[in-house]
Amino acid sequence: EIKNMVPFEPFDFYIKRKLYIHNMGHATCAYLGDLMGLPYIYQAIDVADIRILVQNAMLESAQALSVKYGVPLNEIVLHITDLLHRFTNAALGDTCARVGGDPARKLSPADRIIGSSTLVLEQNITPAYIAVGAAAAVQRYIKEAGMESNMESAKQVLQEVSGLASDSPLATLILNMYERILSGATIADLRRAADEAKAATLS
Repeated sequence: EIKNMVPFEPFDFYIKRKLYIHNMGHATCAYLGDLMGLPYIYQAIDVADIRILVQNAMLESAQALSVKYGVPLNEIVLHITDLLHRFTNAALGDTCARVGGDPARKLSPADRIIGSSTLVLEQNITPAYIAVGAAAAVQRYIKEAGMESNMESAKQVLQEVSGLASDSPLATLILNMYERILSGATIADLRRAADEAKAATLS
């Protein structure tokens, strides 16, 4: 026995939960905060529509992880509730710039955003809310790389950084959200678009 050690099985679930729920939700919050020009995570998560998008993105991952690993969904949902509360902690001083830093790594095929989206799709769930965060991450990447903000740049990023063909289901979903960002959509507009995309898969 090791003092204070908490045994957990399957351990791969624990790793994926950290990456595809905690890290993905944190990054999504940061990139959406970027779109609004908000400096801190606690400010971003206090915006109702960002909160809804982040929470629902985390729930998409939670559903997929629950199915894949046979872990009760309620346990993961309680974990999400705790994480969202932690995101509101102003004392942490977490900035959107830091949390969303290195977008190339965070948009790579197996990392928090694209990796979680792929897992969700594998479980026949549409990552409508994660796609909004992905589109905002693409916008951050494009700006930092000095590229022109247009659809061709977005397709290039998804292909070269994320390994996604522009006509793949996931890229199509992300590009749809990115096009809305280019057209000046508000966070509320993006939330409504994600709601509609999700609802279309439930009928």
